[in-house]
Amino acid sequence: MDKLSAMATFVAVVDTGSFTRAAESLDLPKARVSQRISDLEAALGVRLLQRSTRALSLTKDGDVYLERCRQILLDITEVEDALKGSESKPTGSIHVDVLTSIARWVIAPHMHEFQALYPNLAVRLGSSDRVSNLLEDGIDCAIRGGSLEDSAMVARHVADVTIGLYASPVFLENTEPIMEPEDLPNHQRMTWFSPRGGGRLAWQLENGERSVLLQATESVQFEDPDVAIAACLAGTGICPAAPFAVEAYVGTGQLVPVLPSWHFEPRPIHIVYPTRKHLSAKVRCFVDWSYELLRKNEAVHLTPLALAQRFLGSYGE
Repeated sequence: MDKLSAMATFVAVVDTGSFTRAAESLDLPKARVSQRISDLEAALGVRLLQRSTRALSLTKDGDVYLERCRQILLDITEVEDALKGSESKPTGSIHVDVLTSIARWVIAPHMHEFQALYPNLAVRLGSSDRVSNLLEDGIDCAIRGGSLEDSAMVARHVADVTIGLYASPVFLENTEPIMEPEDLPNHQRMTWFSPRGGGRLAWQLENGERSVLLQATESVQFEDPDVAIAACLAGTGICPAAPFAVEAYVGTGQLVPVLPSWHFEPRPIHIVYPTRKHLSAKVRCFVDWSYELLRKNEAVHLTPLALAQRFLGSYGE
């Protein structure tokens, strides 16, 4: 039995939560994964995993052995990386999951740059804001918005996105003027909600001097903010959106800022990944690259007022 391969298989089974997902992540038959664990337990003379039809759980011995396995495998990886030298490029594949708007407007347009830096590293880029267990779902890192509660993950804060309101010129031409937030309940509004949080975006606006909470009366709700923007472009109503997601539309006059000095509470954006102790070199490459991209991307840090002033002159609300 190859003890190191067996240890790596054991760690994969624990991290993914099942023999099936571990087999997929290791590109091995499920029977091979099961046999490796059985052989490892036989060689050690202890049971590492409690198996049931619904879930796997670590035994007391398995919990102790898991931490030693992680450290041994990490030590080997660090030694190999050092021997290969700083000029070596990571290989293999990674799975990342990114907020839909950020994936579309920030990450995807720059993926060719990442590929140029790491030509031997394949990236599977998913886009969602769903609840997920990164390890169980085979996701190496994610970019998420809002508050995060999983203490088992590192949440690296990279930006605060300030969401504003937008509408098409056609919609605004056929409705009453909007001078204050209190005018908004008299107009068709759209919103989007996060499957991760289970609720829709609260219509609480602020301008640095006061805050206004509006009753939720939206007749159209979307799971995907970009789909809401598409409806907004068609004249469906007033839509909340991040400035980086509508910058091009405002620039071409397809959308107009509504009350640009007012905005929703800034939404923190984090890059989320397992503890750095277990972060592989290939995942660290993407984490560091995406962090710098988001940190330096001017559009990500735009406020609704700054966007309006850029294209439409001075606003004095």
